[in-house]
Amino acid sequence: MSQSRLAYLFKVYFNETATAQERDELTELLMQRENDAEVQSLITETWQNFKVPGNQFTKEQSEDMFAKILAKGKAVAPIVTHNKKFFFIPGRVAAAAIVLIAVFGTWFWLKSKPVQQPIAQVQKKATPKAVIAPGGDKAVLTLADGSVIILDTTRQGELIKQGNTKVVRLNTATLAYNAGTASNPDVVYNTLATPVGGQYQVILPDGSKVWLNASSSIHFPTIFKGKERQVSVTGEAYFEVAKNAAMPFKITVKNMEVEVLGTHFDIMAYDDESSVNTTLLEGSVKVSEGGAVKMLVPGQQSLVDKTGAIKIEAADVEEVMAWKNGWFQFNSADIQTVMRQISRWYNVEVAYEGKIPAGHFTGAVSRNNDISQVLKIMQDGGVRFKIEGRKLIVLA
Repeated sequence: MSQSRLAYLFKVYFNETATAQERDELTELLMQRENDAEVQSLITETWQNFKVPGNQFTKEQSEDMFAKILAKGKAVAPIVTHNKKFFFIPGRVAAAAIVLIAVFGTWFWLKSKPVQQPIAQVQKKATPKAVIAPGGDKAVLTLADGSVIILDTTRQGELIKQGNTKVVRLNTATLAYNAGTASNPDVVYNTLATPVGGQYQVILPDGSKVWLNASSSIHFPTIFKGKERQVSVTGEAYFEVAKNAAMPFKITVKNMEVEVLGTHFDIMAYDDESSVNTTLLEGSVKVSEGGAVKMLVPGQQSLVDKTGAIKIEAADVEEVMAWKNGWFQFNSADIQTVMRQISRWYNVEVAYEGKIPAGHFTGAVSRNNDISQVLKIMQDGGVRFKIEGRKLIVLA
């Protein structure tokens, strides 16, 4: 589709002359990333040409509104409901365009009303009223002697020294282990754990970076020495392993082992999930369970079920990595899969009243939203909820 066609659709939409088919076509073009540059230009041009009679907005107010529209595009990916499914509109540019359309749509609606008449309040679908905030950067560090440091309440800077390794809180979300150069250092182990509703990052003594999702942990030495680097994890963790061919990096997950030299990958091993999933983004990994061994290449995922069988399949990398990038993202996920993620991040108990809703969900929403905003989007897809304290009840 040519650029002139996209510009034409923008024009007829904002002139209120677009047909239903043209409005649908505009939405489709906004979802195509190759149109981002032109959409950005059209957003700016449309805003600059937008005139409100009576100077109802000052220049400063107008500029502030436009800045907020663009910021909205960065923070929230809009979701369009269709046949009780969610469809994700990718990218901040498309998001900003949809927000802009909403702003103008509201203005055109108001403009069509007689000015002497009070504006009618639009009846909205009922949503859960409780405000349950999203999770955040929270973790607990357990030292070799059993003492505990609650990281989200401690100062930044050096926290403690263990042997020749300094433990430093770099910022509100990152812990780093800076190993010294002692010739024969003592090796002791620490455990970093996130609670329900928490996430954190740790830089290990070899420079490897690990991000922990909610309700997860990593057990690791304060310095790596010997022939291999060995850690163990629970929950979910994303790794960017520092390369060291002479010292392979091994991760123990339940009865499974993942071995790498230097690579980027995600391991999801929650007890309430049906399998332990290892998803490879870069490099290569070897997955071992019992006597079975499988190699992964980028874009593949291994699934180890409760029996120990290993299955290899193509991975939806964007969906797997959404949590690290600040999103819930689903591709034809059932309601129970969605609710498990919501439960971990918002620290709520999920219960089902009556029959569990059928159907599958596709879409994305920011993890920075409070729970009512997330549920409102799902309600638009046909699912009903009620909240009692920190208990989220899914209704039949």
